[in-house]
Amino acid sequence: MYKKNINIADLVFSLNTPLPAGAFQWEESYSGFFCSGDPGISVRGHYSGVPGHDLDSDNRVFESGLFWDIHNIGGRFAIALKRPGSGNPVHCLALFDAGFDYGDVYHSDPYPGRTAEGLLPQPLAFPLFHLLMISRLAQGLGLLVHASGVDDNGRGYLFPGRSTYGKTTMARLWKGQGVILNDERVVLRKRGRRFWIYGTPWHGECDSVAARGVPLEKIFFLHHDEQNRARSLKGVAAASALLPRCFLPMWDEAGMRFTAQFSAEVALGVPCYDLGFVPDSKVLDFVRCVQ
Repeated sequence: MYKKNINIADLVFSLNTPLPAGAFQWEESYSGFFCSGDPGISVRGHYSGVPGHDLDSDNRVFESGLFWDIHNIGGRFAIALKRPGSGNPVHCLALFDAGFDYGDVYHSDPYPGRTAEGLLPQPLAFPLFHLLMISRLAQGLGLLVHASGVDDNGRGYLFPGRSTYGKTTMARLWKGQGVILNDERVVLRKRGRRFWIYGTPWHGECDSVAARGVPLEKIFFLHHDEQNRARSLKGVAAASALLPRCFLPMWDEAGMRFTAQFSAEVALGVPCYDLGFVPDSKVLDFVRCVQ
């Protein structure tokens, strides 16, 4: 049996499958996240077909409008991936327990995503790993934020923003000046009395990622501007800026409550700013000096 352990934000995922290691293709961005630690989340991958399940509108708890939906079947969450066209038949079905710490992922045979060399995607290929992380963090563990993140010599800066607001641009400006954790998806957790940010393998246009964490010092909500300027955000204003930039577990009512509560706690505990910036290196010292 092939087994691979992956550590993301101090959460260790164990992926198991009866197929040999050489059958899979891993994205390069995962290379720094492989580990040998004891797993807390276990997933088994199966490539011999998708079992029949009652997936209908009555038990559907989230409809993405794209190529995946989530159902609740007897207390288990079922993520169904569909092929475009042809009546959208399910080609992959992931079944997770209510706490998202154990699951089985069933892939169709033959699998439509094989490479030209005949390699299969890893068991939690996009968007499954991403959805599993959102769901697991929502069990009282933290948030996945639509943001870039940087480790500046032990000081963590988080730059949430919508698409085109400058997350990737900001990340690239730090190249050679700090460690880029990710330009698109960053995990935010609490360790002791401090909040930390962590890199993930799921990057955007900037492929620099780091499998590490750093204490969070400041949060900057990004947008482009004609000059570098920062405006302090506090209380409700800071929480209202952070929550929409989190990846929300909208299929999990209790998880949504935790996400809202944790976002408010972060906004109260970490200095937050609205940051208009000019995309050149001068903004780095500006960020460091904001009080």
